Amino acid sequence: MSHSSKLQIFIISLSLLFTAGVALAQETTTADVSQEINIDENIQPQDLGVSEPQILPDSPFYFLKNLGRGIQQAIAFNPIKKAELRLKFSNEKLLEVKKLAEKKDDPEIIKKAVENYRQEVEKIKTQTEKIKEKASQNEEVGKFLDKFIKQQSLQQRILEKLESQVPAETFEKIKAAREEHLQRFGEVMTRLENKENIQERLEKNLEEIKGSDF
Repeated sequence: MSHSSKLQIFIISLSLLFTAGVALAQETTTADVSQEINIDENIQPQDLGVSEPQILPDSPFYFLKNLGRGIQQAIAFNPIKKAELRLKFSNEKLLEVKKLAEKKDDPEIIKKAVENYRQEVEKIKTQTEKIKEKASQNEEVGKFLDKFIKQQSLQQRILEKLESQVPAETFEKIKAAREEHLQRFGEVMTRLENKENIQERLEKNLEEIKGSDF
């Protein structure tokens, strides 16, 4: 079997583990179902380390928001800090999708916002290619991965909820973004963490989410 085929199988397996971990973090008794659903529906911007989006992709001033993001990225010289910024921007852009979906706006605008988010997820992967150290060799990489796992878990929950909220015209776009999100998650994890440590790090962070308000 080729190296690329092995890597692909490993990423799929990792993604399944991640999904199973998210499901495990959501386990509850029947009596607590309604409360648990309410918690999942109310993931707040601060849970993702960002603020409530005010300027959305349907605004004529949205380009200024992207300009500000570009400046932040340009003046961050540490590769890990750059990756953290990309993670932050992906959180912001997913919340923009969520807010547009709640407005039940033009499906084409929602599709554009989903594409903005998808591109940002791709940029996280690209940026982490510039981080050479494994998590065991650099404490800052380990801290980034811990934040990455927790926030990506919440992003998956938002994407899953969006699939039931968006118009039929944008459902496939959201579904594709969610599947690609899992793929990129697996690629980042295999790049920055030693394979033998991945499951332990995933379980630790997902257990912390389970022990929090989520």
